[in-house]
Order: sequence, then structure tokens, then C-alpha cells
Amino acid sequence: LLSSWFNKSLGDKMLEHLQRFLEPNKIIELKLWRSGEEPLVAAAVMDLFSELPQASGFVEALVKTTIRLESVLSSYGSGYFISPFRDPLSRYLNKHCAGTVGFFLAEHRLSNPMYSDLFFDILKRDDSLSLRQYLGSKECTVMMLNVCFERPLAIIRSEKQSPTTKAGSNHLSAYGINQWYSPTAQRKLEIARQAIEMKKKILSAKQQEEAKSKKSLQSQSKGGDKKSSGYQAALKSHQHVRDAYERAKKEVEDAKNAYARQVTTSFQQDSTQTRPMTTSALELQTQGFRLVEVLSQMDDQYLSQHNDVVRAMRWLWRSRGRHYRLLHEEEMPPRYHNESFLLAKFLVSYSKATPDDTDVLFDLIRVFLQPFASLDFSFIKNFLVDSMTNVLTSTQKSQVLQRFLTLLSGDGTEETKVLSCQMLIMPILEQGDPSEVFGDASLRLFVKLLLKDGAVFGSKLTCELLRVVIILLERMEEQIIDYRKDLLKYIWGILKADNSNTKYIGYLAVSKFVAAFETPPKVILQVYRSLLRSHSSVEKENVRAAMGVLLPTLPARLGEQDLEIALKYTVKVMHEEGDSLPQTAHLWESI
Repeated sequence: LLSSWFNKSLGDKMLEHLQRFLEPNKIIELKLWRSGEEPLVAAAVMDLFSELPQASGFVEALVKTTIRLESVLSSYGSGYFISPFRDPLSRYLNKHCAGTVGFFLAEHRLSNPMYSDLFFDILKRDDSLSLRQYLGSKECTVMMLNVCFERPLAIIRSEKQSPTTKAGSNHLSAYGINQWYSPTAQRKLEIARQAIEMKKKILSAKQQEEAKSKKSLQSQSKGGDKKSSGYQAALKSHQHVRDAYERAKKEVEDAKNAYARQVTTSFQQDSTQTRPMTTSALELQTQGFRLVEVLSQMDDQYLSQHNDVVRAMRWLWRSRGRHYRLLHEEEMPPRYHNESFLLAKFLVSYSKATPDDTDVLFDLIRVFLQPFASLDFSFIKNFLVDSMTNVLTSTQKSQVLQRFLTLLSGDGTEETKVLSCQMLIMPILEQGDPSEVFGDASLRLFVKLLLKDGAVFGSKLTCELLRVVIILLERMEEQIIDYRKDLLKYIWGILKADNSNTKYIGYLAVSKFVAAFETPPKVILQVYRSLLRSHSSVEKENVRAAMGVLLPTLPARLGEQDLEIALKYTVKVMHEEGDSLPQTAHLWESI
């Protein structure tokens, strides 16, 4: 009956009726219902709106009425721990998705907790599937990206156009970093404020002195003789006090200006950034993260089905702004500290849903390139190791290796290459079958890179690459037989460089080589002599491991004459350096 009789004026009358429940005392005095049941009546009236046709125009009115009704709910009694208005409002909003999304995605509402918290509560409900599906449509996704991420994405685009431009310490506010927010800056500002107060007190005292001096001068001038010694002395004294007062006044102004400059410097914007990240932009970005989080939690396929959202998340993850905000965490309001954490969660979820996109694994490593104080990113490391060992197929692992080899030959930073090797390549090789990923083409390219670029690799990267070589020598002996001379040349070059950071793992690598392949006795004896004298406690683990590999091979790899040379050298070291306790301990451990 109501459907056929409905018109807008009836809806207006129902809303008018709901407004009466905003005055609890008057409603309770009517005694029309049992005590405490009055809000249920209002909720039942609200529930009618979801049944009415052509009722899309009441989104704003019903949302605002719900907020007001909830604000007076406690006046009806203490039994309402959960609002009775959310269910009927949710049913109505899910029937009118376009109006709902248009209302809540307005910037001034999305950044207002009064509206945003209500919106997210509605979105998380099991019966809000229609609303989530509509919000996940292409049209709404574009709207969400434009509203929530317009500012940071615009900054990223401008940086792409001028990649050499870098933000200085005075321009960090372009990325939403308020330097005055840090404890150090706050202390400086507090000292400046105290200086102003102190100078104001001095000024007040000088002002009183000036007033007394002026009064004294006026009393001296009553006699009419301004040439008298008394008047001249009073005038001179007054001028002196007046000058002191003016100086104190100027010092107060200077202190105020210095304080203002200190605050202004903290907010100074990069001249190249016409639209910097403001607190409002940071808040909208945070609400955008909340939206993506809810939609991806309620739908496992959301991220894999929305390339535009994933692209935006990856841009934000790689952005200079995110990097600076994490680096200057103490200068950011705590509300925005979890930006990197949420983005990492999104990328992990996306990677789980789309394992073929192995590039995202290299993106995730970026977070370990800088220190982070309050956030725990160990879940990324665990995810990467698990993916490398238990999730990815052989084809996908091969893609990771190819991507690493490309990175190795490129201009990426040493830290990125080291982390990629530690977190992606080593888990594949250590806990899987290296031959699954290292085909002949990959081996050839890897060895070529070692010989070509090995001399310019830093010590940390060299150590990681030597560990890869060790695994190849241990578990791919047949496959690398054609590259054995090149590998020995690479290892020997590292040993000849005599870098203490790489030398001992180099000895372990050459010992593995001796165990795997025939090696010139001259090389074996030289390595043995060096290891015999390497009793440094710093590299004891690698030395002990190298000895453990090399010693059992000596009878097989050396002829009688060369073996006798090795034994004689051992005795010589024992006799000549027997007074050195570390050296003696090292010898007996070897024996």
C-alpha cells in the first residue's frame, strides 16, 4: 500500500517525525511506549525508507539524522551498547549506492571522523555487499583515487617530469612533514618562546623605569628653568632610561621575528611544488588507505582485479614522499605513521593474489633500505622467504632470477642488489633445487657479470655473490663444469685483492671449488697456507668452514710430494708460532 501511495512529501513527513526523537525528555513524557523502547520505534520508522520506491534523495538527511539520534541515544537508557539505527540505515544505503558513495566521498566528509567512521562501519557489514561492489566499480574507483590520492599522485607525476629535483631539509613540508613537530624542534621552539617571555619581563621593568623617569623629569620642569643642573641631570637620566626601554622593546620584536622565522622555515614549501602535501591531503590519503583496506579484506580478488589501484599503491610505495615521511617519522603526527605499513600490506596481498607479477617482490624490498623505529616489517621478510620456498613455481622463480640478473647489471644501488640477493635469490637456492632456476643461459649470464662487473661490486654484494657461487659449487657441479675456469678466476681475483671483508668467504668458496674440481697444487697449497695462519676470531666461522672442506681433499688433490710440503709447513707454523695461543688453538682444531 505504501509503495503505491508514496511521494516525497510522505518521506519528508517521516523525517519530520524522526526529528521528534531528538528530544528524549519530551518523547519519554508521552509514555506511548515501554521505557527504553522509544529508539526502536525511531529505528522502525527509518527502516521504512529502504522499502520505499524513488527514495534516493534521502541519503544526506538519513545519515545526518542517524548521527544526531545516536548522540542522544544514552538519554533513553543505558541498554543501548549498539546503535539500533545502523541496520536500517545500512539497508537503505545499500539500495541507493550511487547517492551513498557520492555523499560520503566528498572531501570535507571523508576527512571528517563523524562521517567517515559511520561510512566504514556500514561498509564492513555482511549485508553491505551491494555497496562494496558499487564502490569497487571502475567509475567509483576513479572517483576514489581522485579524491583520496590526487595530491600525492600529482607530486609523483611532477617528480617524474623533473627527476633530478630533490627536496632539501627546508622543503620537507612539501611532503607533509612538519619539522616543528619533532621533539628537537619543539624544544627549540620552547626555548625561543621562553626567550620571548623573559625579554617581555625585562621590557615591562624598563617600561616602569621609563615612566618613573618621565615623572621625575616632569617634576623638575615645574620650576621653569630647563637649564638648571637638576633638570639637565634628570633629562640625561631619562634619555638613558628611554634608550634602554627602546632597546628592550627592539629585543622583544627581534625575538618574536626569530620565533616566527623558525616556524615559517618549518612550513616552507619547495618552490617547485605548487601543490604540496598538506595535513588535509594526508588525512584524505589515510582515508583512501582505509577504503582499499576494507575492500581488499572483504574481497580477496579486489587488488588483483583493480590494476589502477595497484598502480597507484606501487607509485606511492616507490615515492620520495613516503620515503621521507618514514625517515622523518618523529616529525609526523602519529596518525600518519602507518602509511608504509599499510602500503606494504596491500602489496603483500596483491602479490599473494597475483604471483606471476614477480616485480612487486623487488618493490617490497625497498622498505629495508632505510631505518624504521616504530614499525615492524618482519612480515615482509617472512612473506618473501615463504614465497621463494613454498609458493612460486619454477617458472616464477626463474623470472625472479632473471630480474635479479638484470638488476645486477644495472645502475641500481648496492643495497638494493644485496637485499635482493639475501631475501629472494638465497632462499630459492638454499631451500630449493638451484637447477630449477639456473639454466645454461642464466649461468652463462651470471658468470659473465661476475667477470665483467665483479671488480666494481662493493664488499657486501661480493660476499652475497660468493655465497651464490658456493651453492652452485656444492649442488650444481655437473652443470657448471664448463664455467669452472671462469669461476676460479673470479674467486682468485677476490683473494688477490686481499680485502678483509671478502677474503675469508673467498677462501670458503675456493675450498668448495677444490672439493668439486681438479685444481692446480700451487693454488691449493697457497690457500692452505693462508688458512693455516688465519686464526683471527673475527672470521673464525668462515675459516673453520673452509678448513673443514679443504683438509679432507688434500690427500686426493695433492700428490705425495705436495702433500709432504703441506705437512712440513704445518709443523713449521706450529714450531715458529707455538707461543701464540690463538694460533695453537687454530692448529689443533684443524688437526
